[in-house]
Amino acid sequence: MNGRVIAEFTSYDEMLTALRNRVAELQINGERFDEYAGLPRGYLSKLIGAHPTRRVGMQSLGPLFSALGLKAALIENAEATAQLKRRLKPRNNSYLRATYTLRQVTDRQWRQIQKLGRQARWKRLTKRQRSEIMRMVRYGRR
Repeated sequence: MNGRVIAEFTSYDEMLTALRNRVAELQINGERFDEYAGLPRGYLSKLIGAHPTRRVGMQSLGPLFSALGLKAALIENAEATAQLKRRLKPRNNSYLRATYTLRQVTDRQWRQIQKLGRQARWKRLTKRQRSEIMRMVRYGRR
């Protein structure tokens, strides 16, 4: 890991304090910073101001850290890890389940899924039920 350590934090409040200190160190003008970081105008003060109205989250963390010249690293606390291992039993790996990566489904894929669902539903209907549905489609609901 290269670069100097700017701050260490273990809570959200400590992270905000570290970000405020970094902004002060760099003598940053908020509105110019927002433009540079690609954030909405006045957003920096909403994130790290004295009384923040927004929280640093999934959308703002990347642009904020990048524009402040920061990157995060997770460092193991050996003492806390040892305490954890002493207090908790290891898991039973025989119950371990495969995890799947979440993926986004496009509109086109949703339409295909819906089409398959409609076809499966149509196949389950009796001839009489299908006729009734088509009658309602043709002549309107009665």
